Amino acid sequence: MPHRRNVDMDLLRSFVTIVEVKSFTRAADRMLRTQSAISLQMKRLEEQLGSRLFARGGRGVEPTEAGVLLLGYARRILAANDELVGRMVEPQVDGAISIGAPEDFSAEHLAPALARFSRAFPNVLLNVHCDLSANLRQDFAKGAYDLMLAYDRDADPADGAVWREPLVWVAGEGAWDPNEAVVPLVTAAEPSMLRRIATEALESVQRPWRQAYMASSRAGTLAAISAGLGVGILPRGSLVPGVVALNGDSGLPMLPVASVHLHQRPDCGLAAQRLANFLDQVLGGKG
Repeated sequence: MPHRRNVDMDLLRSFVTIVEVKSFTRAADRMLRTQSAISLQMKRLEEQLGSRLFARGGRGVEPTEAGVLLLGYARRILAANDELVGRMVEPQVDGAISIGAPEDFSAEHLAPALARFSRAFPNVLLNVHCDLSANLRQDFAKGAYDLMLAYDRDADPADGAVWREPLVWVAGEGAWDPNEAVVPLVTAAEPSMLRRIATEALESVQRPWRQAYMASSRAGTLAAISAGLGVGILPRGSLVPGVVALNGDSGLPMLPVASVHLHQRPDCGLAAQRLANFLDQVLGGKG
């Protein structure tokens, strides 16, 4: 009989997180651990499986062929574990949860987390509404959502933030000329926090700018940037094919770190409380 090895669940969870965020550092931030601890975990996992799992790619850490193979199994194992725990420990949790979230954050970070929560609590209905953070706050104040995730530029990023990510200037591939006299700006329509950050950053260094394109959606903004209509700003993890981050030679000013805060209605109910706790753990606690 072949020797049986039990793979540590924590190692698999760290591995999947690294693949998702393409960075040991960001995975450590999300899991409230040090980078050295995450690195040691992956060394142990590679030793257990006898395979190299990661390679350094152009856009961060990428899984090797063995890593890609492991990723499929790891996700299924973790999903089964989370579903088992949800059904065995708290089978009574049910009901509907209304959630408000920014479109980009929902697509890239919230949706995978909600998929895991849904497997653990299959009797809970998740209703997600995406909008600009300013609009989400107004609706949340009126009682529209049980939980709301929103970008916050004024609050301390370490005060209740479930996610932190640097903002970067972006442009279509080969489309930006650092010698451009007036910066063509592509943003979402008001009230857009990212637009205000971009314009204030440019004005702080007295860099002339013009509104080259204003979109009503994230998809429209990305399409315009990719087409070369101008530059914009995005969270570093929101890059898509055709849109590249500009380096320090771009001639554009530094940008702050974006923080996403989770807000919970006091009377939101047990299911929403469980989801709030889950998101705080999965998305990285206090960043």
